[in-house]
Amino acid sequence: MSLNENKTKACRNKIKLETLSKICDRYGLSDRSAAAIATAVLQDVGVVSSEDTTNVIDRSKVRRARSKNRENIQQQHGFCLNNIAALYFDGKKDKTLCQEKVDNKYYRKSVVEEHISLIQEPGSHYIGHVAPNSSSAKNIAEEILNFFEKRNFHLQDLMVVGCDGTVTNTGFKNGIITQLEVKLKRPLQRFICQLHGNELLLRHLFNHIDGNTTGPKGYSGLIGKQLEKCHILEIVQFQPIPCKLPVVDVTELSTDQKYLYEICCSIEDSNFSSDVFKRDPGKMSHSRWLTTANRILRLYTGSRSPTPNLQILANFIMQVYAPMWFSIKFNSSCKNGATHVWKTVQLTRYLDESLKKVIDPVISRNSYFIHPENLLLSMLADSRTHIRELALRRILKAKLREADVDSDVIRPFRVPVINFSAIDYVDLIDWQTCEITSPPVLQNFSVEDIEQLVFSDSEKMVELTSFPCHTQAVERCVKLVSEASLSVIGSGARDGFILANIQCRQKMPHFETKREFNQ
Repeated sequence: MSLNENKTKACRNKIKLETLSKICDRYGLSDRSAAAIATAVLQDVGVVSSEDTTNVIDRSKVRRARSKNRENIQQQHGFCLNNIAALYFDGKKDKTLCQEKVDNKYYRKSVVEEHISLIQEPGSHYIGHVAPNSSSAKNIAEEILNFFEKRNFHLQDLMVVGCDGTVTNTGFKNGIITQLEVKLKRPLQRFICQLHGNELLLRHLFNHIDGNTTGPKGYSGLIGKQLEKCHILEIVQFQPIPCKLPVVDVTELSTDQKYLYEICCSIEDSNFSSDVFKRDPGKMSHSRWLTTANRILRLYTGSRSPTPNLQILANFIMQVYAPMWFSIKFNSSCKNGATHVWKTVQLTRYLDESLKKVIDPVISRNSYFIHPENLLLSMLADSRTHIRELALRRILKAKLREADVDSDVIRPFRVPVINFSAIDYVDLIDWQTCEITSPPVLQNFSVEDIEQLVFSDSEKMVELTSFPCHTQAVERCVKLVSEASLSVIGSGARDGFILANIQCRQKMPHFETKREFNQ
């Protein structure tokens, strides 16, 4: 071996850079920036010098390390996804990087592409994402099924589907869930996001009182136009508003969520802390009604003579929107879904008749958890023995009736008429006029198994009700998919980018001080 060959071998950098590649994906660093920063650090600690360039890191090495790390994580990820019991999904149109070939040269360009994010519950494990050719329910359902088929993920254990309440998802004739049911030849338990339904109440009330929105961030009404600069207003003496917030762990809240909780407490006590006063209530966006609620309350605290419409909105947020938001967030089991609907009905009864005409239809359209399939599941998990026994009788009766029906016929899922005078959640529907079908999560349970659930097997009941009644975990993945779409090219690279990001965040959620460091 020659001297030059020995020198080349000795100077080769064999460091794998696994941690660096994960951090780059987490914080969105380019290969060039990561290489420059990493080499600069090595130079500062004396590992690299002009005399010894063995450990110099260039952008090509960072690029190879990131690509290899994503591939390894994806391979490990494939073995973890088995027995998918619940599939939750959500979609968004993203600006997406792609390559275009012109005169035998490749150029990067940005296009708008729809992405459907998929996660597995319980546990909120990221599965992947699909990019359907169109926004039709049929095409999206086909792409989801093709995704699992190509990766040999079997859906024979799938019992639950979760999503938001858009018609494309929930339509009883041609919605995505209906398409999945037809393809799988069995009904699925539908858990439609209750946080989404709670936001629709505020949105419809706001539009009724202040007028429709204009543009992606603008408002046409008097209140809406004041929201953009509400955070610069001085705090004035305001009328306190009662608010029955549940006890929550504020450390589990995001910045915007924490702001809503603290400003509600301040308005209830009429004691506005300087800390809340100095903070930003959140970005203006029609897709973020939580930050809109923050801004409405902030505007209320800075108005010497709030208009009647502003008072109506502030009262609604304090007495309905915020209490329900935190109740759904911290009591997220699907067994609480019907209780959340009933509580929403109870809290909105203070409104006058003209406003009830705006709110009640929205509640009716989005009360998916009062469908007999979901209501019976809540009743099975009820702490009261007579409610569990009542649920048992109705489920067994429904199973007997279903045994006489053609198994290839999938029942249409329609939200029943809601009883706004119900004194308990079990009375939210008229059981005599509703078509009662048994919960799909119990389709493989025998009579003895269901009786055991009612009278003894609490562990199995906990397992059956461990699915969330909201899709907040999916929305976090939607955000990651959007970030990946502008960072890497191709669905495989996007999934690798997302999984590396998730893995890094799980290992070290925060890194502000030395004590937070975790290898």
